[in-house]
Amino acid sequence: MFSSQERLVEGDGDVHPVQRAPAPWETKSECYWMFLWLSKLPDGVYDPLEEECMRKDGAEFKGGLGSIMVVRYLDTPVGPYDELMIIPGNYTVPQPSSGPPKMPKKALRISRIYVSQRTTTYNGRISWNIPKHLARFSFSAPPTVAGESPPETLTIKVFPPGTKDGDGVVPFFAVTLKPFRWIPSLPMSSRWMPLSTVHAQPPVAEAPGFKQAVEAVREGLKIEDYDIDPKHEESLLAGTDRWRSFPINVYVSRARGCWVTIHDVSKDGEASTANDVNEPGKYWPQDVKPWAVGAWMEDAQMDIPTPLEWKL
Repeated sequence: MFSSQERLVEGDGDVHPVQRAPAPWETKSECYWMFLWLSKLPDGVYDPLEEECMRKDGAEFKGGLGSIMVVRYLDTPVGPYDELMIIPGNYTVPQPSSGPPKMPKKALRISRIYVSQRTTTYNGRISWNIPKHLARFSFSAPPTVAGESPPETLTIKVFPPGTKDGDGVVPFFAVTLKPFRWIPSLPMSSRWMPLSTVHAQPPVAEAPGFKQAVEAVREGLKIEDYDIDPKHEESLLAGTDRWRSFPINVYVSRARGCWVTIHDVSKDGEASTANDVNEPGKYWPQDVKPWAVGAWMEDAQMDIPTPLEWKL
């Protein structure tokens, strides 16, 4: 797998802190969708780095059907990794005086997202304006192998970056899923859904120490791709200067329903001397409760094309 030394220099002369893997992407995964219907944006829906630019981007939150998604990527252009995201619903899309054709007037938005790998963090930000940050993931069972039944239950926990098992730090997100096992799974495609899967992402902010951190990598600092130490995250937090819009096309070989139980993470774990990482609300909106029924998807193919781009 990639390390910080396996970077590419593009024609524009930019030095990338990790392997550059531009759009489009084709991926394979097992994923779980938990559905929401929000009338207003909750506290914690944006990371502090992106909050100001996302609240002042000229878009208006319209609500509607949203989701929390956990994805266990098994095959991507940058290797396997795990992902947690919240899509609150639809936003209006600011229109420039002249822009690309087929610009959406309203679209979904990924407002907050965590991943377990460095390379996808950087590439997601610069390719699609997806505001990725690092986190540690825990699953009580492996992905389901074709021909086998899913586990009776699956508990997923997501922790702040830099934490370890047994350190007493509570997860900022925890859920138990119970897949429907009494009925057979069925194929599913996003093309069959009556809802749009088009996302429109505003420009993302650059971390204050980004350029200095990239320079340290350029000078030889070695960081493994699955190193989620927050001290090394700034070299990934690139900023962008234009809007990007794209659909996410999904085809699932084996889809089924599941029961969803969100855990009160404030009651999980022990007291820690690291108080900042024992504040779940710092990392995730704690008052968001998805519906009791969600979707469990095995052998999923998700394709993310090259986006439309424009400046306001």
